[in-house]
Amino acid sequence: MAFYLLIFAGIIFVVLAVLVRYHNIWGLDIFLSHDLQAEGDTPERRTIIYQLLYCVSLFGKPLIAAAMVIFFAVIFWLYKYYREAVYVLFTPLAALVNSIVKIIVDRPRPTANFVQILATETDTSFPSGHVNFYTVFFGFLFACLFFVPRIPKFVRYFIQIISIFLIVAISFSRVYLGVHWVSDTIGGYLLGLLILVVLLFFYLRYLPDSHDRVD
Repeated sequence: MAFYLLIFAGIIFVVLAVLVRYHNIWGLDIFLSHDLQAEGDTPERRTIIYQLLYCVSLFGKPLIAAAMVIFFAVIFWLYKYYREAVYVLFTPLAALVNSIVKIIVDRPRPTANFVQILATETDTSFPSGHVNFYTVFFGFLFACLFFVPRIPKFVRYFIQIISIFLIVAISFSRVYLGVHWVSDTIGGYLLGLLILVVLLFFYLRYLPDSHDRVD
Protein backbone atom coordinates (compact mmCIF):
# COMPACT_ATOMS: atom_id res chain seq x y z
CA MET A 1 0.00 0.00 0.00
CA ALA A 2 2.80 2.42 0.92
CA PHE A 3 4.47 1.78 -2.45
CA TYR A 4 1.29 2.64 -4.36
CA LEU A 5 0.78 5.78 -2.29
CA LEU A 6 4.34 6.79 -3.11
CA ILE A 7 3.73 6.25 -6.82
CA PHE A 8 0.51 8.25 -6.59
CA ALA A 9 2.30 11.13 -4.84
CA GLY A 10 5.00 11.06 -7.52
CA ILE A 11 2.44 11.23 -10.31
CA ILE A 12 0.61 14.12 -8.64
CA PHE A 13 3.90 15.97 -8.23
CA VAL A 14 4.85 15.55 -11.88
CA VAL A 15 1.39 16.64 -13.06
CA LEU A 16 1.51 19.70 -10.77
CA ALA A 17 5.02 20.59 -11.98
CA VAL A 18 3.94 20.42 -15.62
CA LEU A 19 0.87 22.55 -14.96
CA VAL A 20 2.76 25.33 -13.21
CA ARG A 21 5.53 25.15 -15.80
CA TYR A 22 3.14 26.18 -18.55
CA HIS A 23 0.58 28.15 -16.53
CA ASN A 24 2.35 30.24 -13.88
CA ILE A 25 -0.57 32.16 -12.37
CA TRP A 26 -3.59 30.37 -10.92
CA GLY A 27 -6.71 32.15 -9.75
CA LEU A 28 -7.04 29.79 -6.80
CA ASP A 29 -3.47 30.57 -5.71
CA ILE A 30 -4.22 34.30 -5.77
CA PHE A 31 -7.46 33.84 -3.83
CA LEU A 32 -5.80 31.71 -1.13
CA SER A 33 -2.87 34.13 -0.80
CA HIS A 34 -5.23 37.09 -0.38
CA ASP A 35 -7.31 35.15 2.14
CA LEU A 36 -4.30 34.22 4.27
CA GLN A 37 -2.65 37.64 4.08
CA ALA A 38 -5.90 39.28 5.19
CA GLU A 39 -5.72 37.50 8.56
CA GLY A 40 -5.65 39.88 11.52
CA ASP A 41 -8.38 42.38 12.29
CA THR A 42 -6.00 44.92 13.85
CA PRO A 43 -2.50 46.17 12.94
CA GLU A 44 -1.19 44.70 16.21
CA ARG A 45 -2.60 41.27 15.45
CA ARG A 46 -1.24 41.36 11.91
CA THR A 47 2.20 42.20 13.33
CA ILE A 48 2.05 39.23 15.73
CA ILE A 49 1.08 36.87 12.90
CA TYR A 50 3.87 38.24 10.72
CA GLN A 51 6.51 37.87 13.44
CA LEU A 52 5.41 34.31 14.22
CA LEU A 53 5.36 33.17 10.60
CA TYR A 54 8.59 35.00 9.82
CA CYS A 55 10.28 33.11 12.67
CA VAL A 56 8.92 29.82 11.33
CA SER A 57 10.72 30.49 8.05
CA LEU A 58 14.04 31.30 9.71
CA PHE A 59 14.90 27.61 10.17
CA GLY A 60 15.04 27.30 6.39
CA LYS A 61 17.72 29.94 5.94
CA PRO A 62 20.86 28.22 4.57
CA LEU A 63 23.16 29.02 7.50
CA ILE A 64 20.56 28.18 10.15
CA ALA A 65 19.54 25.00 8.33
CA ALA A 66 23.17 23.91 8.05
CA ALA A 67 23.71 24.65 11.74
CA MET A 68 20.67 22.54 12.68
CA VAL A 69 21.84 19.61 10.58
CA ILE A 70 25.31 19.71 12.13
CA PHE A 71 23.90 20.17 15.65
CA PHE A 72 21.64 17.12 15.49
CA ALA A 73 24.34 15.05 13.78
CA VAL A 74 26.71 15.87 16.65
CA ILE A 75 24.05 15.09 19.28
CA PHE A 76 23.32 11.70 17.72
CA TRP A 77 27.04 11.00 17.46
CA LEU A 78 27.63 11.87 21.12
CA TYR A 79 24.85 9.46 22.11
CA LYS A 80 26.55 6.84 19.89
CA TYR A 81 23.71 6.80 17.35
CA TYR A 82 26.11 6.88 14.44
CA ARG A 83 23.60 5.81 11.77
CA GLU A 84 21.22 8.58 12.75
CA ALA A 85 24.07 11.09 12.62
CA VAL A 86 24.95 10.02 9.08
CA TYR A 87 21.35 10.01 7.87
CA VAL A 88 20.75 13.49 9.28
CA LEU A 89 23.70 14.67 7.20
CA PHE A 90 21.93 13.28 4.12
CA THR A 91 18.81 15.43 4.62
CA PRO A 92 20.27 18.55 2.92
CA LEU A 93 20.30 16.56 -0.32
CA ALA A 94 16.64 17.55 -0.46
CA ALA A 95 17.77 21.10 -1.23
CA LEU A 96 19.87 19.87 -4.16
CA VAL A 97 16.97 17.93 -5.65
CA ASN A 98 14.68 20.89 -5.07
CA SER A 99 17.08 23.25 -6.87
CA ILE A 100 17.22 20.98 -9.90
CA VAL A 101 13.42 20.85 -10.11
CA LYS A 102 13.23 24.64 -9.73
CA ILE A 103 15.55 25.10 -12.70
CA ILE A 104 13.46 22.73 -14.82
CA VAL A 105 10.06 24.20 -13.91
CA ASP A 106 11.26 27.83 -13.82
CA ARG A 107 8.14 29.30 -12.24
CA PRO A 108 8.42 33.00 -11.26
CA ARG A 109 7.84 34.08 -7.66
CA PRO A 110 4.60 35.90 -6.75
CA THR A 111 4.80 39.59 -7.61
CA ALA A 112 3.51 42.72 -5.91
CA ASN A 113 0.68 43.16 -8.40
CA PHE A 114 -0.87 39.92 -7.09
CA VAL A 115 0.12 39.66 -3.39
CA GLN A 116 1.83 41.58 -0.59
CA ILE A 117 5.56 40.87 -0.68
CA LEU A 118 6.71 40.69 2.95
CA ALA A 119 10.04 38.95 2.32
CA THR A 120 12.52 38.82 -0.53
CA GLU A 121 13.64 35.73 -2.45
CA THR A 122 15.57 35.74 -5.72
CA ASP A 123 15.29 32.21 -7.10
CA THR A 124 12.33 30.55 -8.80
CA SER A 125 9.20 29.46 -7.01
CA PHE A 126 8.21 25.82 -7.58
CA PRO A 127 8.52 23.79 -5.44
CA SER A 128 9.00 25.53 -2.10
CA GLY A 129 12.50 24.73 -0.87
CA HIS A 130 11.58 25.56 2.72
CA VAL A 131 8.61 23.19 2.72
CA ASN A 132 10.67 20.48 1.03
CA PHE A 133 13.54 20.78 3.53
CA TYR A 134 11.25 20.93 6.57
CA THR A 135 9.38 17.83 5.40
CA VAL A 136 12.61 15.86 4.94
CA PHE A 137 14.67 17.14 7.88
CA PHE A 138 12.00 17.46 10.56
CA GLY A 139 10.14 14.45 9.19
CA PHE A 140 13.27 12.32 9.58
CA LEU A 141 13.86 13.67 13.10
CA PHE A 142 10.28 12.86 14.06
CA ALA A 143 10.56 9.29 12.75
CA CYS A 144 14.05 8.34 13.94
CA LEU A 145 13.45 9.58 17.48
CA PHE A 146 11.15 6.58 17.97
CA PHE A 147 14.29 4.42 17.80
CA VAL A 148 16.74 6.25 20.09
CA PRO A 149 15.96 5.16 23.67
CA ARG A 150 19.06 6.70 25.25
CA ILE A 151 17.84 10.21 24.47
CA PRO A 152 15.57 11.39 27.34
CA LYS A 153 11.88 10.86 26.69
CA PHE A 154 10.86 14.46 27.32
CA VAL A 155 13.52 15.67 24.86
CA ARG A 156 12.28 13.25 22.19
CA TYR A 157 8.65 14.29 22.67
CA PHE A 158 9.53 17.98 22.63
CA ILE A 159 11.51 17.69 19.38
CA GLN A 160 8.78 15.60 17.75
CA ILE A 161 6.06 18.11 18.66
CA ILE A 162 8.14 21.03 17.39
CA SER A 163 8.94 19.09 14.20
CA ILE A 164 5.28 18.48 13.40
CA PHE A 165 4.43 22.11 14.15
CA LEU A 166 7.14 23.42 11.82
CA ILE A 167 6.24 21.00 9.01
CA VAL A 168 2.65 22.23 9.10
CA ALA A 169 3.34 25.91 9.79
CA ILE A 170 5.99 26.45 7.11
CA SER A 171 3.48 26.35 4.26
CA PHE A 172 1.40 29.09 5.91
CA SER A 173 4.58 31.08 6.53
CA ARG A 174 5.77 31.01 2.92
CA VAL A 175 2.39 31.99 1.50
CA TYR A 176 1.78 34.68 4.12
CA LEU A 177 5.17 36.26 3.43
CA GLY A 178 4.27 36.43 -0.27
CA VAL A 179 7.23 34.38 -1.49
CA HIS A 180 5.27 31.32 -2.62
CA TRP A 181 1.92 30.27 -4.00
CA VAL A 182 -0.06 27.53 -2.24
CA SER A 183 0.64 25.22 -5.19
CA ASP A 184 4.38 25.75 -4.56
CA THR A 185 3.99 24.53 -1.00
CA ILE A 186 1.97 21.51 -2.12
CA GLY A 187 4.79 20.68 -4.53
CA GLY A 188 7.28 21.08 -1.68
CA TYR A 189 5.33 18.64 0.49
CA LEU A 190 5.04 16.08 -2.30
CA LEU A 191 8.71 16.22 -3.27
CA GLY A 192 9.75 16.22 0.40
CA LEU A 193 7.55 13.20 1.05
CA LEU A 194 9.12 11.30 -1.83
CA ILE A 195 12.64 12.02 -0.58
CA LEU A 196 11.72 11.30 3.04
CA VAL A 197 10.18 7.93 2.20
CA VAL A 198 13.33 6.88 0.33
CA LEU A 199 15.51 8.03 3.24
CA LEU A 200 13.37 6.20 5.80
CA PHE A 201 13.23 3.07 3.64
CA PHE A 202 16.99 2.61 3.87
CA TYR A 203 17.13 3.79 7.48
CA LEU A 204 14.49 1.33 8.69
CA ARG A 205 15.53 -1.54 6.43
CA TYR A 206 18.96 -1.78 8.02
CA LEU A 207 17.94 -0.79 11.55
CA PRO A 208 20.07 -2.65 14.15
CA ASP A 209 18.31 -4.80 16.76
CA SER A 210 19.49 -2.38 19.44
CA HIS A 211 17.27 0.29 17.86
CA ASP A 212 13.94 -1.32 18.74
CA ARG A 213 11.10 1.17 18.81
CA VAL A 214 10.69 3.06 22.07
CA ASP A 215 7.48 4.33 23.63
